[in-house]
Amino acid sequence: MQGIRRIDTLSFTALYLETWYRSRGEADDLLLGPATGFLVGVPGDYWLVTAWHVLSGRRSDTGAVMSKTGLRPDYVRVRFASQENLAPIHVDYPLYTDASQDISRFRSPADRRIDVAALHIGAVPGTAVDAPLGNTWPTLRELHPRERRLQLGSEADAPIPLRVTDRLFVLGFPFGDTGSWPLAVWTVAPVASEPLARWNGLPGFLLDSRTREGQSGSPVLMHIRPGEPVVAGGVVHLHEESVTALVGIYSGRLDPNSDLGMVWTTDALFGFLPEIAPPDWAPPPAEG
Repeated sequence: MQGIRRIDTLSFTALYLETWYRSRGEADDLLLGPATGFLVGVPGDYWLVTAWHVLSGRRSDTGAVMSKTGLRPDYVRVRFASQENLAPIHVDYPLYTDASQDISRFRSPADRRIDVAALHIGAVPGTAVDAPLGNTWPTLRELHPRERRLQLGSEADAPIPLRVTDRLFVLGFPFGDTGSWPLAVWTVAPVASEPLARWNGLPGFLLDSRTREGQSGSPVLMHIRPGEPVVAGGVVHLHEESVTALVGIYSGRLDPNSDLGMVWTTDALFGFLPEIAPPDWAPPPAEG
């Protein structure tokens, strides 16, 4: 097809997940549902990040079990891609220390309404594509070519702003459809509520996007392509570099009849997983 020159490597960052119930007898294990996740951390010491309801099998608002079977997942299956031929590499990670599901292996915020969780997986399989997401927020300096960055003044150290109506992207596998696997589907997601307003007083805001089941746990990215204008401090910055940042974790729509969905910011993630936060990160001030 004309016009296609290369694959955006960011498409590898979203991982296809399946949650499974382990049979206690001779029956086969039961697939409970598909989801999406992504990696953060450093090589050999990764955390798999997704929505809390994906790993727990419970609604984050009521605690009710989500599956019509009444069952909750015992393990999550991650589909990695081989570096050699992109063949699937399936790895199962247990979610609990024993069959009773009393002690979880994954971490999550103390406030259960924040629908985010992380499972420590260590290293990816030896031959798998290694595509974690970074933990820092870009500055205006990064919009400029590397050879010119040192010539800029301190005003270039201002963070790139994130505003309502800005365009973000949700990378995942809607409906669990893996037609483009291992490359994720990019769903355009304009910011629908003020990011600083903290939806319901929590570290998150709304997106207006046609996301669907299977995209829970997807990374939400800011991705500015070369030539796209960035307005900051009343100045329009025309740039030559592509800039990407992890904004947060998508957890689902507010209502099945709405296209408004929830994204939990990286503040929510760093709050319960401080070891993967950037050195200069500080918790946002408490409200009230």
